Amino acid sequence: IIQPQVRARRQQFDVFIQDIQSENVYADGVRLNQVLMNLLSNALKFTPSGGSITVTVSQEDSPMGAGFVRTHFRVKDTGIGMSAEFQKKIFNSFEREDNARVHKTEGTGLGMAITKYIIDQMGGTIEVKSEQNKGSEFHVALDLKAAADGASEQELDGKLVLFADGDSR
Repeated sequence: IIQPQVRARRQQFDVFIQDIQSENVYADGVRLNQVLMNLLSNALKFTPSGGSITVTVSQEDSPMGAGFVRTHFRVKDTGIGMSAEFQKKIFNSFEREDNARVHKTEGTGLGMAITKYIIDQMGGTIEVKSEQNKGSEFHVALDLKAAADGASEQELDGKLVLFADGDSR
């Protein structure tokens, strides 16, 4: 979804997957997608041309016990960063850092408040580390129920399926 914007801004974009214990987990996919898209959208907006954005997904044992995995999502950029003062209130509604670098970027100041609310409702945490002119890193941790191996929402045995791929290769 973000690749066209990354290419247009000549940014580097990498995804790293590490230590995955369960590839299939139960989660509200729509809300999780909303969280990740908001974090990536901000990284795109506040990272200059030629900068880099990385997403790292990893898992570890969950304190909720067997059957759960703690899943970490880290979105890191080499963007403009933010002040220590603003980091304390970034998850408040309508908050935007008050400086010339931010004023020229579109936004209402609601995205991070909504993101925090969704993560709170999912029982997770979100943290930010940032330094002005060096970038930001957002860390989301969620304890998700692991799905049994081979579990799937749809059973396709005995059904004909057409797969379409837009790749011309």
